[in-house]
Amino acid sequence: MQTTTATPHAQAGQRARVIAEIARDRFAPPATLPILQTIAAHLETAAHYLETDTPGDLSSITVEVTEALWLADMLAEDNPATRFPVDFTNYVLHQLTGRPLPFPAPLNPLSSTLAEREASVTGRLQHLHDDTTAQANHPAEWLRAVLALWQKHMRLADEVRADNGRPDNQR
Repeated sequence: MQTTTATPHAQAGQRARVIAEIARDRFAPPATLPILQTIAAHLETAAHYLETDTPGDLSSITVEVTEALWLADMLAEDNPATRFPVDFTNYVLHQLTGRPLPFPAPLNPLSSTLAEREASVTGRLQHLHDDTTAQANHPAEWLRAVLALWQKHMRLADEVRADNGRPDNQR
Protein backbone atom coordinates (compact mmCIF):
# COMPACT_ATOMS: atom_id res chain seq x y z
CA MET A 1 0.00 0.00 0.00
CA GLN A 2 1.41 3.34 -1.04
CA THR A 3 0.82 6.41 1.09
CA THR A 4 0.85 9.93 -0.23
CA THR A 5 2.01 12.95 1.67
CA ALA A 6 -0.06 16.09 1.34
CA THR A 7 1.68 18.99 -0.33
CA PRO A 8 2.64 21.95 1.86
CA HIS A 9 -0.20 23.92 0.26
CA ALA A 10 -2.71 21.17 1.02
CA GLN A 11 -1.43 21.06 4.61
CA ALA A 12 -1.99 24.82 4.85
CA GLY A 13 -5.50 24.24 3.50
CA GLN A 14 -6.11 21.68 6.24
CA ARG A 15 -4.92 24.19 8.86
CA ALA A 16 -7.36 26.77 7.43
CA ARG A 17 -10.19 24.22 7.72
CA VAL A 18 -9.31 23.47 11.36
CA ILE A 19 -9.40 27.18 12.23
CA ALA A 20 -12.71 27.52 10.34
CA GLU A 21 -14.11 24.73 12.50
CA ILE A 22 -12.83 26.48 15.63
CA ALA A 23 -14.52 29.71 14.50
CA ARG A 24 -17.83 27.92 13.90
CA ASP A 25 -17.71 26.19 17.29
CA ARG A 26 -16.56 29.19 19.31
CA PHE A 27 -18.84 30.39 22.10
CA ALA A 28 -19.39 34.12 21.68
CA PRO A 29 -21.97 36.86 22.23
CA PRO A 30 -24.91 36.55 19.79
CA ALA A 31 -23.81 39.60 17.79
CA THR A 32 -20.42 37.97 17.19
CA LEU A 33 -21.71 34.63 15.89
CA PRO A 34 -22.40 35.84 12.31
CA ILE A 35 -18.91 37.37 12.22
CA LEU A 36 -17.39 34.04 13.26
CA GLN A 37 -19.41 32.32 10.53
CA THR A 38 -18.07 34.80 7.98
CA ILE A 39 -14.51 34.28 9.20
CA ALA A 40 -15.05 30.52 8.82
CA ALA A 41 -16.35 31.01 5.27
CA HIS A 42 -13.27 33.03 4.31
CA LEU A 43 -11.03 30.34 5.79
CA GLU A 44 -12.91 27.65 3.84
CA THR A 45 -12.39 29.67 0.65
CA ALA A 46 -8.67 29.89 1.35
CA ALA A 47 -8.58 26.16 2.11
CA HIS A 48 -10.28 25.34 -1.17
CA TYR A 49 -7.73 27.28 -3.20
CA LEU A 50 -4.78 25.99 -1.17
CA GLU A 51 -5.91 22.41 -1.67
CA THR A 52 -6.79 22.64 -5.36
CA ASP A 53 -4.37 25.10 -6.96
CA THR A 54 -0.88 23.98 -7.92
CA PRO A 55 1.40 26.96 -7.41
CA GLY A 56 4.73 27.32 -9.13
CA ASP A 57 6.87 27.27 -5.99
CA LEU A 58 6.53 26.58 -2.28
CA SER A 59 6.01 30.17 -1.18
CA SER A 60 3.61 31.05 -4.02
CA ILE A 61 0.17 31.98 -2.70
CA THR A 62 -2.73 32.79 -5.03
CA VAL A 63 -4.58 36.08 -4.91
CA GLU A 64 -7.75 34.24 -3.84
CA VAL A 65 -5.99 32.75 -0.81
CA THR A 66 -4.38 36.06 0.12
CA GLU A 67 -7.68 37.93 -0.14
CA ALA A 68 -9.68 35.34 1.83
CA LEU A 69 -7.13 35.26 4.65
CA TRP A 70 -6.83 39.05 4.72
CA LEU A 71 -10.63 39.37 5.02
CA ALA A 72 -10.67 36.85 7.88
CA ASP A 73 -7.87 38.73 9.65
CA MET A 74 -9.61 42.08 9.24
CA LEU A 75 -12.91 40.76 10.61
CA ALA A 76 -11.15 39.33 13.66
CA GLU A 77 -9.16 42.52 14.23
CA ASP A 78 -12.28 44.69 13.94
CA ASN A 79 -14.24 42.39 16.26
CA PRO A 80 -12.23 41.50 19.37
CA ALA A 81 -15.12 39.43 20.74
CA THR A 82 -14.16 36.75 18.20
CA ARG A 83 -11.10 36.14 20.42
CA PHE A 84 -8.79 35.61 17.46
CA PRO A 85 -5.44 37.43 17.61
CA VAL A 86 -4.27 39.95 15.05
CA ASP A 87 -2.66 38.10 12.12
CA PHE A 88 -4.07 34.75 13.25
CA THR A 89 -4.04 33.53 9.65
CA ASN A 90 -0.24 33.37 9.88
CA TYR A 91 -0.95 30.01 11.53
CA VAL A 92 -2.25 28.88 8.12
CA LEU A 93 0.68 30.12 6.03
CA HIS A 94 3.61 30.00 8.46
CA GLN A 95 5.17 26.86 7.01
CA LEU A 96 4.83 28.21 3.46
CA THR A 97 5.96 31.77 3.96
CA GLY A 98 7.96 31.82 7.17
CA ARG A 99 5.80 34.68 8.45
CA PRO A 100 6.20 34.90 12.21
CA LEU A 101 3.51 33.34 14.35
CA PRO A 102 1.57 35.94 16.30
CA PHE A 103 2.63 36.49 19.88
CA PRO A 104 0.94 38.74 22.42
CA ALA A 105 2.39 42.04 23.52
CA PRO A 106 2.96 42.37 27.27
CA LEU A 107 -0.19 43.27 29.21
CA ASN A 108 1.73 44.95 32.05
CA PRO A 109 -0.71 44.03 34.81
CA LEU A 110 -0.34 45.83 38.11
CA SER A 111 -1.66 42.81 40.04
CA SER A 112 0.89 40.09 40.78
CA THR A 113 -1.83 37.44 40.39
CA LEU A 114 -2.67 38.67 36.90
CA ALA A 115 1.05 38.91 36.08
CA GLU A 116 1.49 35.26 37.06
CA ARG A 117 -1.47 34.24 34.90
CA GLU A 118 -0.04 36.20 31.98
CA ALA A 119 3.35 34.54 32.39
CA SER A 120 1.71 31.12 32.47
CA VAL A 121 -0.36 31.68 29.32
CA THR A 122 2.43 33.27 27.31
CA GLY A 123 4.91 30.63 28.46
CA ARG A 124 2.60 27.84 27.32
CA LEU A 125 1.98 29.65 24.03
CA GLN A 126 5.72 30.02 23.44
CA HIS A 127 6.20 26.33 24.22
CA LEU A 128 3.56 25.40 21.63
CA HIS A 129 5.10 27.74 19.05
CA ASP A 130 8.46 26.05 19.63
CA ASP A 131 7.00 22.52 19.41
CA THR A 132 7.60 21.88 15.71
CA THR A 133 7.01 18.15 16.21
CA ALA A 134 3.44 18.72 17.35
CA GLN A 135 2.92 21.27 14.56
CA ALA A 136 3.99 18.69 11.98
CA ASN A 137 2.53 15.50 13.43
CA HIS A 138 -0.67 16.73 15.08
CA PRO A 139 -1.52 20.05 13.42
CA ALA A 140 -5.23 20.06 14.27
CA GLU A 141 -4.68 19.40 17.97
CA TRP A 142 -1.78 21.86 18.01
CA LEU A 143 -3.90 24.62 16.44
CA ARG A 144 -6.77 23.98 18.85
CA ALA A 145 -4.38 24.25 21.81
CA VAL A 146 -2.73 27.41 20.45
CA LEU A 147 -6.01 29.18 19.73
CA ALA A 148 -7.44 28.15 23.11
CA LEU A 149 -4.45 29.84 24.77
CA TRP A 150 -5.00 32.94 22.65
CA GLN A 151 -8.63 32.98 23.77
CA LYS A 152 -7.49 32.79 27.42
CA HIS A 153 -4.95 35.55 26.82
CA MET A 154 -7.52 37.85 25.27
CA ARG A 155 -9.91 37.31 28.19
CA LEU A 156 -7.00 37.98 30.55
CA ALA A 157 -6.27 41.21 28.65
CA ASP A 158 -9.82 42.36 29.41
CA GLU A 159 -9.29 41.58 33.10
CA VAL A 160 -5.96 43.43 33.15
CA ARG A 161 -7.47 46.52 31.51
CA ALA A 162 -10.27 46.56 34.09
CA ASP A 163 -7.95 45.90 37.04
CA ASN A 164 -5.30 48.42 35.94
CA GLY A 165 -8.05 51.01 35.48
CA ARG A 166 -9.34 50.74 39.02
CA PRO A 167 -8.82 54.01 40.91
CA ASP A 168 -6.74 52.33 43.65
CA ASN A 169 -4.38 50.97 40.96
CA GLN A 170 -3.57 54.34 39.43
CA ARG A 171 0.07 55.29 39.73
